[in-house]
Amino acid sequence: MRKIAVEEHFENDKFRQFDKEAMEGNGFPATADDQRARYLQELFDAPVNEHRIPTMDRLGIDIQIVSTNAQAVQYLRDAGRAVEMAAQINEIAQDFVAQAPQRLKAMAVLPMQDPAAAANELKRCVLEKHFVGGFIHGQTGLGDYPYYDDPCYDVLWDQMEALDVPLFIHPRSPETDQIKAFKGCEELLGNTWDWGFVTGTLVLRMVFNGVFERHPKLRVAIGHMGETLPYCLKRLDEGYECRRLWEQGKIKNPPSYYLKRNLYIATSGGYRPETMACAIEALGVDKILFGTDYPHFPTEEAVAQLENCRLNKTELEHICYKNAETLFHLGQ
Repeated sequence: MRKIAVEEHFENDKFRQFDKEAMEGNGFPATADDQRARYLQELFDAPVNEHRIPTMDRLGIDIQIVSTNAQAVQYLRDAGRAVEMAAQINEIAQDFVAQAPQRLKAMAVLPMQDPAAAANELKRCVLEKHFVGGFIHGQTGLGDYPYYDDPCYDVLWDQMEALDVPLFIHPRSPETDQIKAFKGCEELLGNTWDWGFVTGTLVLRMVFNGVFERHPKLRVAIGHMGETLPYCLKRLDEGYECRRLWEQGKIKNPPSYYLKRNLYIATSGGYRPETMACAIEALGVDKILFGTDYPHFPTEEAVAQLENCRLNKTELEHICYKNAETLFHLGQ
């Protein structure tokens, strides 16, 4: 069965320079050893036709929707530099997908330090470069920029609704004060726990502070089987009900209403069959996208996990390619 993979990454030396510029001195603990870092760099640096495309061919992946592995833009404090760097990264992304334009599509990195500039950069990339969505690496800045539920971002959400493209929110390391919660147990940092906690919180802030109330057609996608959100719907609704939040005017419906309507999740990373069953029950099979997190997670294992879920043909078609075709306008 054909597949469209939606959380796939690329990287080069220029991006590594950007990360060094933006992140030097932040002091975040490493979440992978040197051996794994070398292995990933070798895959990133391999020519597209030597590893990426053959892997796709072998496992039935027609299209990768790629995004930069560099987190630099979101870490920058200087808004002007962020706008400049985002444009540079998106130019590189255009050149990258041009190597195999029928097999690779790109999402635009957005400089959220300047919401109006982010809206303009998204429009430029979608209309001129045929990018298929926007992409951000978690929260912007290091505590010095608003979270994405702030009304200052409405100019971007308006543009996303007008262009009818989604926003993909990818994990990044937490702000420095948040790391305190993991002191003495740094093993919980990164993919173990904190990335999911931080990313899920960003989405929940958007839900509870009315972003999806104001922008009902805005679509947000996150990876790793939803960063735990699909499995907490009843608990989230309980918080809404016990605080009588409908009386405060922020949101008119329980949180689960907006998550079911506005959220898409990708299968990227490791999960078990019961996780998929719960996600389908919680959000619906039309909200689940296939992804591998290339090259961070073995593509073979990503495909095998999906096969182990014992889904019927209709469910597999939706998850493997139909949902992505609809969301990213990739219809044949």
